[in-house]
Amino acid sequence: MGAMERASPDRRSRLGVIMLTWNQREMTLEGLAALERVDEPRPRVLLVDNGSRDGTIEAVRARFPWVETLALPENLGFCAANNRGAEYLLRDPTLEYLIFVNNDIDLRPDCLNRLVAFMDATPRAGACGPLIFYYEPSDVIWAAGGRIFPDLMWFPPLLRDQRDRGFIRPRRVDYIHGCALLVRRAVIEQVGLFDERFFIYHDEIDWCLRMARAGWEVWLVPQAHLFHKVTQAVGVHSPMMIYYTSRNKLLFWWKHGRWRDLPKFYAFHLWKGIRIFARAGSFWSVVSLGKALADALIGRFGRGHLEAARRA
Repeated sequence: MGAMERASPDRRSRLGVIMLTWNQREMTLEGLAALERVDEPRPRVLLVDNGSRDGTIEAVRARFPWVETLALPENLGFCAANNRGAEYLLRDPTLEYLIFVNNDIDLRPDCLNRLVAFMDATPRAGACGPLIFYYEPSDVIWAAGGRIFPDLMWFPPLLRDQRDRGFIRPRRVDYIHGCALLVRRAVIEQVGLFDERFFIYHDEIDWCLRMARAGWEVWLVPQAHLFHKVTQAVGVHSPMMIYYTSRNKLLFWWKHGRWRDLPKFYAFHLWKGIRIFARAGSFWSVVSLGKALADALIGRFGRGHLEAARRA
């Protein structure tokens, strides 16, 4: 499976943190430094390295000896790598919750404790997440959960680009972004983990919908604050993003859609696609979309064709 290294967690904590990285050493060190500042009790933190070649694992082991590491031999993608991390941490029967976080984050010291306290007080909550702000400007909301429109396969985030107005009341949402998604152990045991066919993008939306259909609730906890360095990992409307989001919308539709909604679905996404290409302005964006549609039609999911993304 890969190389494991143990650290000594705070045994009072019932929370495990899974952070994923791929060739982003400095960003990962910054993200772990943010986790080092969280309020006690310190959670178990597992860094899952997706086959980095930039010395990330060595740097983390030297600077953060309390962080556990799982070094995968290659890039397995967001879903599979997080699943491997979850499978490892769930061997610990004392952990009641797992939170999956990006490496490009900062957070307030009380963020994790607020999420755990909410879950303790809300037994039907299967998952929850914090109010997520842009890292800069830090008073503008990046995501506050999102809605799922099954007929359109449209998943708009809530409150994006709005200023913080002191939101304090928890609210039910359809999904929480995978940037910071806390899940109850019992949910994982009932509905399973991420569907690895997604590889990256829309995987958390599929997971939250599966939770809801199993009778669990998904909540935003706006008293918990996290900050996302949102554009540094992939880029807005990059060929890679276009490929995976386009292909995975079709996978999502095949899992959850209805045939009667197909004309509406195609019309809506044709309109959205024209807008995206007008902004992206790249030949490789068109190539990525073509590959996405071709792969979806033949059922080729998981790791996709990234040649266009590499050349862009």
